[in-house]
Amino acid sequence: MRKIILTILAVLIFAAPVICQESKTEDANKLFYAGNSYYEKRDYAKAAEEYLKIGDTGAESGNLYYNIGNSFFKLGKIGYAILNYERARKIIPQDRDLKANLAYAKSLVGSSVFQVPQKNPVVSAIKTPFKDFNITILGFSVIALYLIVISFSIFFLFNPFLAKRMWIVFLMLFILFIVSASAFMIRYYDEDFLKRGIVVQKEIDCKYEPIDKSTTYYKLQEGDEALILSTRGGWRQIRRLDGKIAWVKKESLEEI
Repeated sequence: MRKIILTILAVLIFAAPVICQESKTEDANKLFYAGNSYYEKRDYAKAAEEYLKIGDTGAESGNLYYNIGNSFFKLGKIGYAILNYERARKIIPQDRDLKANLAYAKSLVGSSVFQVPQKNPVVSAIKTPFKDFNITILGFSVIALYLIVISFSIFFLFNPFLAKRMWIVFLMLFILFIVSASAFMIRYYDEDFLKRGIVVQKEIDCKYEPIDKSTTYYKLQEGDEALILSTRGGWRQIRRLDGKIAWVKKESLEEI
């Protein structure tokens, strides 16, 4: 009898996380469909509210952020729309509708002359072939290419004659591996190491110090982007893309 009770308890303990995960998934799906329903009825505020509740379940997806962005766009909150389109772009960078909506939203708010730094041509050349890959797919591609290169290397060690005839193929694969690995490291640095934020208010004062009475250094407009250096209390220390550092209210600039 004791063994049966222990067995039942063990099953319940190990099954609990699975059941909870399934429950969370069902909740997220219900909220997503509810959001879609409100969006179709043009109740964009309620749609955004339902979509945002999904974040509490721990679920996220490119389509979710895209729908949130669309809802905020319809509400005229362009900064929040751009913020969520940027979040979606990290997951589904190849989506054409997302690209179009993001470009259109940015065109409505304009941008500061300091928001577009000069691009390194080498970095741009490395990133371009992989621009439609999200970081997960790019990472798996790098691993696959690495395994292929290693396999070829081992095979050639035991077959030097074939190595002489296929060295061009091996060289091309090796170059592709190096380029893709470089693209992955650049993407990782851009998306995970750097903390980028979007201004979600019409206009914000960027101050020399994190206090209300501090002098305004410069201003940023809704939809502008800045790097987040640190967060202290209700303030964020940011760096504009031309390098100028200032402090802004935390709620005025959201992290992507």
